[in-house]
Amino acid sequence: MKTKHSICFRSAFTFLVLFLVLTTVIMAQLPPYYNFNTTVGSNSFPFNTSVAAGKNVQWLVGPGEFNQPTPAPSGNITSIWFRTSTAGAGTYTNLTIKMGQTAITTMPTGAYYTGTMTTVYFRASVTLTATANTFLEIVLDTPFPYNPAQSLVIDVQQCGITSGGFSVNQTTMTGFLRRNYSVTGGCPQAYSGQDATLVNSGVTVAPAGQNYAMKLPTPGVNTNYVAIPHQAGMIGFPNMTIEAWVKTGGSTTANTVLNKGGVSFDYQLGINATTNNPFFRAQGVITAATTMTITPNVWTHLAVTYDGTTVRFYKDGVMGFSMAAVSPPGVSTNEMRIGRGNADAGSGNIEELRLWTVARTQGALDSNKCRKYPSSFSSSTGLRALWHLDSNFVDSVSSFNGSPLGTVTFDTVSFPIPGVNCDLVGIEHEGNIIPNTFSLEQNYPNPFNPVTNIKFSIPKDGFVEIKIYDILGKEVSTLIEDPFEAGTYTVTFDASKLSSGVYFYKLVSGDFSQTKKMLLIK
Repeated sequence: MKTKHSICFRSAFTFLVLFLVLTTVIMAQLPPYYNFNTTVGSNSFPFNTSVAAGKNVQWLVGPGEFNQPTPAPSGNITSIWFRTSTAGAGTYTNLTIKMGQTAITTMPTGAYYTGTMTTVYFRASVTLTATANTFLEIVLDTPFPYNPAQSLVIDVQQCGITSGGFSVNQTTMTGFLRRNYSVTGGCPQAYSGQDATLVNSGVTVAPAGQNYAMKLPTPGVNTNYVAIPHQAGMIGFPNMTIEAWVKTGGSTTANTVLNKGGVSFDYQLGINATTNNPFFRAQGVITAATTMTITPNVWTHLAVTYDGTTVRFYKDGVMGFSMAAVSPPGVSTNEMRIGRGNADAGSGNIEELRLWTVARTQGALDSNKCRKYPSSFSSSTGLRALWHLDSNFVDSVSSFNGSPLGTVTFDTVSFPIPGVNCDLVGIEHEGNIIPNTFSLEQNYPNPFNPVTNIKFSIPKDGFVEIKIYDILGKEVSTLIEDPFEAGTYTVTFDASKLSSGVYFYKLVSGDFSQTKKMLLIK
């Protein structure tokens, strides 16, 4: 027989459980540092607007205002969070986020803020989905150095939206202009007005120079892995590349890096348990790199490419094995997994895991393996997913975000990995304007000792090669041998290993070829 006291106790217990569950969910949705977490005040700009041509908004977050639950420290902003007041999804054209720091505490009167801004996020087309009264996280392409003693300007612009989008919460600040906005559309949008409202927002701040790698602690235990729910974008591409930095913890079982499909094995990159040979599996067909081994407990860059006819394996940027294979990747709706296949496990560390819908070349793999962010890649065409694994399991490209199972943890590690052969060439992408013609400019400075800059432009996506030759025509250095997106680039050439003299640099892209002379004086 149930007594009144037992019913009351069960009701109270049920309420307590629900309260704890809801509290846990709410806490899990909070940014590491934020300004406001309130439902008072809401606005449709810039993620939910009827203006077909887009919207532009700037907000000014004052010094130290990211102070919940504790003040944000100095470091690198790696994510920006916006508190959403309505649920919805929007597909945005040319979504761009810029950040800048300044000493001002109120916006300039009657104008956009025009100080120095850095583009930290850009997508030609991206879909964002929001849940009401939670924080939406956007992982930045390029970390932004943050000084909490200064104001932070956040500039968000999109050039068109479909599917409605969502609104964000905002708080009115007394006595200060905190928001600039447009109402007329157009891209770029003209300034229309300003007010004292500040978006409820937050940031993830990583200590300057701090980097992490995912750790699978126990070799042979397949309950430690990252589970990622199926999304349509995970399948349907015949060509692909999977690459990551790995440091396997042993060879008790096969060390899986990435698997899509679980038991169906739509595609999988792993390392054989007994031979330490890397292998690629597409459905029922396994291709093993029998002449290539991955040494346990040693950081190694491992990559596999499939172009529809051939599987190629690369170790530290050098192709070590290839074999004809015609089994296409599968198209199941099963989940994706980092660190587990079906029954086989993973172990050790995984860092900078990338999935591409193109078969990357050796030059592209080698020259970009030590570059962390797409903004510094020679080309990001075909990049479908990128897990930095910097203390989270967020995919910064397609939101293939995962949940850790078992005892998945993180190790701190420098990046680029200490002691590896990176041989990085400085490449800077200048602006977003597409040039009309191919061009190769005179290096500057010239004469030089020992570093100079070489600027070139390409009007369309294509493979780019820049090589250095001595006075006798002998090749002495390869600066670039990668696919590039259309644009203008500046490449840094370090000639510290060369002797004084006249050298030639030659650009080849498609049918275009041009050579110029430079002088090294030591």
